[in-house]
Amino acid sequence: MHENNLIHTPLTSCRLCEGKSLRQVLQLAPTPAGDRYITKESFPKKLPVFPLDLNQCEKCGHVQLGGIVDPTYLYRDYIYTTKSSLGLAEHFSNYATLTTEKLALKPGSLVVEIGSNDGTMLQAFKNLGMKVLGIDPAREIAIEATKAGIQTLPEFFSAEVAAGILSKHGHADLIIANNVMANVANVRLIAEAVRQLLAPNGVFVFETGYLKYLAEDCVFDNIYHEHIDYYAIRPLQRFFHSLDMRLTDVHVSQSKGSSIRCFVRLSDACPEVSPIVEELCEREKLHHYQTPAPYRALSTNLESIKSKLHEILQPAKKQGQTIAGFGASVGVTTVLYYFDLGQYISQLIDDNPNRQGLFSPGLGIPVHSPGILYTSERPSWLILLAWRYGGVICQKHDAYEQAGGKFLKILPAVG
Repeated sequence: MHENNLIHTPLTSCRLCEGKSLRQVLQLAPTPAGDRYITKESFPKKLPVFPLDLNQCEKCGHVQLGGIVDPTYLYRDYIYTTKSSLGLAEHFSNYATLTTEKLALKPGSLVVEIGSNDGTMLQAFKNLGMKVLGIDPAREIAIEATKAGIQTLPEFFSAEVAAGILSKHGHADLIIANNVMANVANVRLIAEAVRQLLAPNGVFVFETGYLKYLAEDCVFDNIYHEHIDYYAIRPLQRFFHSLDMRLTDVHVSQSKGSSIRCFVRLSDACPEVSPIVEELCEREKLHHYQTPAPYRALSTNLESIKSKLHEILQPAKKQGQTIAGFGASVGVTTVLYYFDLGQYISQLIDDNPNRQGLFSPGLGIPVHSPGILYTSERPSWLILLAWRYGGVICQKHDAYEQAGGKFLKILPAVG
């Protein structure tokens, strides 16, 4: 059997309601695992490439990838850390403070984080006097977090892990999962394990990408193999109800371009439900999230952007102008492959020193520090692949433009 078949499993039913009727609503270019930036010495001739299509459940409207890449392949040697994302550490610090105040958590309350990464979020809760415990399958990151004072279990969260925590530490007053619920291999099993570990009056708070920003705002670079699910409120509401849990509140934030923060309690706690939950459901219905229409409109828009990019870059390359891209994230891989930019871009530039010196997944484009913008090897064009930070990048590297370099914006429109 081909290696791809061993790693990639097609989905045949909805991950939320288990409905059997799925329809394809968006097809992107197949890519390797988007975060597989690797060294020159370990660079293989060819990385496995997997489909990157979105399907929608005809029963509940939930949008999800057409298949799952083995999480061990994706996460055991994961290199992304929270501290490497611009503004995310500050976001989590504010998140911890607001959540502690909103839920009136007392010092000593047990806070468990699923997918705790380098412990940035839990450190914020620890600073507020909470007892904290992290769970993350990226072994090296978990070890480093524990050394830094945030106890982290190097595991995938499961019913067995929840039972072990319950036996040793008792029920959790707060369970958090940031940018995790869209990534886990079996979201229903994770939610059941959360219910098992949660205290009777405890709260499960998770932050994840919101379908609005895909359906309406062209944030398609959030589509990659780690992100299996693309959540809207109504399907989530039905999902938690089926588990005897209740979605009681939702906050929409600007993190990760952008996100929803959901508050979930056990149904027995009989909490009040914030009016925002139904308001968001009604808005989703008004914008037809439950139909293929917004995703097909997105596809048409992306094809138009792709054509405009090639109209600019083809003659530039023929004239001998050099082209670089700013950004070397997991989402950049989606952008490079979908817009077919590998034929133009000779280098990637990124502020993160952990990316510098590596090569992009599949295409093998070298990653350099921004210092190259101020040398004789300065590129003629700099494509803003990290487009949500485009304003910051342009402002920070104004001297590059003053010296004759050209910035090229790609999303939400070329310019």
